[in-house]
Amino acid sequence: MDKVKLYLDENVDPALAVVLRSRGYDVISAHEVEMRGKTDEEQLDYAISEKRALLTFNAKHFALLAKKYFESNREHFGIIVSKAKGLSDMIKLTLNLLNRESAEDLKNIYMWLENYE
Repeated sequence: MDKVKLYLDENVDPALAVVLRSRGYDVISAHEVEMRGKTDEEQLDYAISEKRALLTFNAKHFALLAKKYFESNREHFGIIVSKAKGLSDMIKLTLNLLNRESAEDLKNIYMWLENYE
């Protein structure tokens, strides 16, 4: 069972990546890899190229992208959306997700982080 590798888009606090990495998880932020200012599709394509699930607060636009990718049979490694929350809540929810799911579980899935409260 492969562990989830996570990519945080630019709207998610990059401190989340730092905290999760300090706990042994493979997490990077758009802020760290010079992806700030890129389109949502470019963000998703980057996550795919790195075999990472994407975490975003942009539910509306990524729902449309998930539908587009599904209809064109394009695979992704998961799109996880959340309402904007403070860092401590994001840490708790994301740790719950990372401890419960495998990379295979998230493949081609669009889901809410709040499912892990």
